Amino acid sequence: MVEEVIQKRLRSVYLTTARHTLRHAHEQILLELKKLVQAKKLEEDQSRVSLATVSRRLSEFGAYERAKARYGAGYARPLFRTSVEGTLAVRAMQRLQCDHALLNWVVICDRTGLPLGRPTLTIIVDAMSGYVVGLYVSFYGPGITSVLNVVKNAIQPKDDLARAAGAKQPWIAFGIGETLVLDNGMEFHARVFQLAAWELGIDLEYCRVRSPWLKPHVERFFANLDYFSLARGRIRKPEANVLQLDPKKDAAILFSDLVRGLIKFVVDVYPFELNERKLVTPFAAFQDSFNSLRPPTFQWSMDQLDLIAAMRKDLTVGPGGVSLPGISYSSSAVLAMKKEVGHTFKTGVKWNPDNLSFIYLQHPVNKDWLPVPSLRPDYTNGLSWNQHRLIRKHAREKHVRGGGVDQLLLARQELHELWMNGIARSNRSQDTRTAAKFSGLSSNQILLPDQTLAPHLPASKMLSQEDYVFPAENDIQSFETFVMRNPT
Repeated sequence: MVEEVIQKRLRSVYLTTARHTLRHAHEQILLELKKLVQAKKLEEDQSRVSLATVSRRLSEFGAYERAKARYGAGYARPLFRTSVEGTLAVRAMQRLQCDHALLNWVVICDRTGLPLGRPTLTIIVDAMSGYVVGLYVSFYGPGITSVLNVVKNAIQPKDDLARAAGAKQPWIAFGIGETLVLDNGMEFHARVFQLAAWELGIDLEYCRVRSPWLKPHVERFFANLDYFSLARGRIRKPEANVLQLDPKKDAAILFSDLVRGLIKFVVDVYPFELNERKLVTPFAAFQDSFNSLRPPTFQWSMDQLDLIAAMRKDLTVGPGGVSLPGISYSSSAVLAMKKEVGHTFKTGVKWNPDNLSFIYLQHPVNKDWLPVPSLRPDYTNGLSWNQHRLIRKHAREKHVRGGGVDQLLLARQELHELWMNGIARSNRSQDTRTAAKFSGLSSNQILLPDQTLAPHLPASKMLSQEDYVFPAENDIQSFETFVMRNPT
């Protein structure tokens, strides 16, 4: 209780822009302890705190944090430029740190009961407060799909996610951040990801190689995950003379339970752990800055990002519409386009690898992208591109009789029965490698309902990777420059 009073008064009296002396803070601490003695919450001998003790507690704060709290970040940054590395954030959503981590648990599928392996967690953490603003869990591994999905999760309001996970506290982070701090993974340097950041107006900053301390908040979050009390299904390092348990045999964590537990940890537990150096919780620090200066919100549909990240191929539009391998797409809008352009023409087609219920068809004249639904929604709803490829492969290998989509539906049912019965087999290494990809599981699919409706894209032309061309150097006009005179 005495330590709490010391920390509270140091934070509210000494570490402020009022710049009170340490002796004044010591007097305020003694007055607060005297009130606790009068309330019979402390003994008289326990309330004696010397000025030297308060000075030692103050020295536990970093010199930079003390100068920043009393004089501001503008004074502290040049003063400690040799000891503090990197650009520090002074407000919420100014600098966001993003990274991946392979979780140390083997989880099982809610639908088939098979061990799915170790999922990949991708998060975005606010650098000013340490508050988690975006989270995405999947079995895709580090890639452009995971990165774009965690960016979308960070931008959108997440009240529905917190409510679906059963969290007690609100998840207050949303909006477009200013700068995204990244490492040098290939997915972060992908042209598609850079176009998505351009579409959102987010600056990208890449850290030096082998410098994890340049993203300390996201690394600290991953380190805290090892303290989870999930004993069964956990991956551990081999130790000599110790009985090792097989997590694939001992796995007892459903993927839905893991996702809900992670979100409850992000919303209810981690933001309310007191930072011993700053004497403030991540939730309080983020909320104070977020309420005073809100970031810009994304008022448009997320379909722009999906279109940028979609897979692309030039296909022919014929009498039956557009055909991906084994799936046909058409609508009345495609018929109107054929009357305008021609009965048969070739144009660009894009599809979301996580959702094959619709495709994007590019108009050959005005270059607009038109969403076209599938002709067999009973097969494509909730179907991913990896699932479709595995189903077609199984149909070819087993020579399933039938025609078209009916053949694929039968092959899909055989795969489901094969993996449901496969849990009783001892050798199922191939099943565990492909079950996660077949299921297409992610944190959004677990907590949110399936979104199988085709998006309503704006009529204006949307930016995509093949649409943008860098201007030539001789096309950039020269302009005059000037130097502002110092008024002092």
